[in-house]
Formats: sequence, C-alpha cells, structure tokens
Amino acid sequence: MTFTILKLSLFFGPLMVALTGVAINCYIAFRDLDVVLGNFKNSYAITSFGGGGRSFFSRCILASIVSGGVLWPSRHIRNGTLDPEELARLPVSIKCRMKWAVVLVYSGVICLFAVFIGAEIFRWSAA
Repeated sequence: MTFTILKLSLFFGPLMVALTGVAINCYIAFRDLDVVLGNFKNSYAITSFGGGGRSFFSRCILASIVSGGVLWPSRHIRNGTLDPEELARLPVSIKCRMKWAVVLVYSGVICLFAVFIGAEIFRWSAA
C-alpha cells in the first residue's frame, strides 16, 4: 500500500507542478497577453507571432512563445529583433508570472522524465 502511494506521488507530483505552470500560462494568455503585445510594437521577435488566431488555444501557445522570448532575450537583442527599451517597459508582475510559468513547466517535465528514467533503470536492474 505504501509503495503504491509512493509510486503515485512520484508520478503525480511532477505532473501537478507542470500543470500549475500551464495554468499560469493560461492566466497570462487570458489576462496579460494584450498588454504584452501592446508593449512590443517594434520588436519583430514578438510581433511575428502576434498575428495568429484569437482562439484560447492559440493565445496560450502565443503566451508560451512570448514568455520564452522575454525570459531569454539575449539572442533576440543581439539580432535586433527585440527592442531592449520595450523589454524594460514590460511590467515586472507580468515578467514574474512568465518566469514562474516557464520554470514550473520545465521543472515538472524534467522531474517527470527523471521519474520515468529511474523507473526504467529500476525495472532493468530488477530483471
């Protein structure tokens, strides 16, 4: 019984962490995406993705793409596709939410892969 609970928590723990990041990303798509796209008028790295559909799913995908571009801007700034002044004008609260969403999704997925790899190693060593 205890081993089953341990196995379930090892699987659902990282999954819940990743889904929390997805939920934060959905919140950004629903509430903050218009502010973000309105802030980046001259940045091709952001506006090139902004012309997509207006469905909730496309807004979530767009929010995750923009979050990656905002959190790791060095390549885009070097290429000239992201304006540093526009990036500096982005509200800190939105940047913080973007950071939390990306960190939670990545850490949940990495931990989930680690659990699966550990389970496979355990299965191979037990055989």
